[in-house]
Amino acid sequence: MMQPVVSVIIPAYNAGPYLAEALDSVLHQTYPSREIIAVDDGSTDDTPRCLASYRPWVTVIRQENAGPGAARNAGLRTASGRYIAFLDHDDLWLPEKLEVQVSIAAGTPTSGLIVCDGLQFDGGTILADRLLRGPVAEALATSPAAKTTGDFYRDFLNGCLVTCPAQTLIPRSVIDRVGPFTTIRAEPSDWDYYLRIAACYPITFHRDSLVRWRYLASSLSGPAERRPLRWALMGVHMLRRHRNLHRGADRRLLTSALRMRVRRAAREAYNYGRQRDIAFARSYLARLLRLFPTHRTVVTCFAALWLPQPLTRRLRGAYRMIASRPGGRSS
Repeated sequence: MMQPVVSVIIPAYNAGPYLAEALDSVLHQTYPSREIIAVDDGSTDDTPRCLASYRPWVTVIRQENAGPGAARNAGLRTASGRYIAFLDHDDLWLPEKLEVQVSIAAGTPTSGLIVCDGLQFDGGTILADRLLRGPVAEALATSPAAKTTGDFYRDFLNGCLVTCPAQTLIPRSVIDRVGPFTTIRAEPSDWDYYLRIAACYPITFHRDSLVRWRYLASSLSGPAERRPLRWALMGVHMLRRHRNLHRGADRRLLTSALRMRVRRAAREAYNYGRQRDIAFARSYLARLLRLFPTHRTVVTCFAALWLPQPLTRRLRGAYRMIASRPGGRSS
């Protein structure tokens, strides 16, 4: 049997309602040289039965529940392809996804990561018609080739530029150098992995919309209104660990990115508490406070949530007035 060019790895946990559709989107790919590896991460629903119905087209691995990072690592240990593509069990690919990305990878052999565009949907409703945003969207807007390759490490420090793993294709040689995914559940294993790749390789983004990212309030990321807070806290844990592992210029970059993320997380939590759920926001800020007990923004936001809102407004106004005076501190 010939070695497949692409190994497709699908982590699955209680994936019953959506797994068949995801598997079908891989089986219908126009690129023929592929293997499909599904990792059942300790499901308690009908996921095993669904996977059994796809044998022998799909290699199935079952393990005790250990999280998405550990499930992807289990798939990597079995994979034999020159490229690795990840697909979460509730997301979908358009039929030409692998064909387009393998072609782009062949044309950009130094790239450590190939990333396509896509959309987010909920049933029959399109929630977002683009997944690539921010600095990537700006670079693509001025690219006549509909793709851009470059050093995006600093941009990945400020936030994850890849919305979902389904967008990616990674050369196996890159994975062999970067190593396995983190299995720390408090961290975003995918963002951590892209950041580690971006530290060593240029990244290629292309405008082809080839992925359908499903919104599920019950997913690991939670409901939409709390996702920014969850992602922010996971990012804080990840950047804190990266900072502690580095020295020199990289450490300074990571320290700056960490401070900015902590500040942003604290302010978002404060606003969420005032607008939606004050008990959740207080609990969230208490977790940040345990990690950064002297961070001024965290301390201020946590204290402010225990005061009546009219009082916090008056105090903020007084602070701004003092800061605006000659010799006063600016905010």
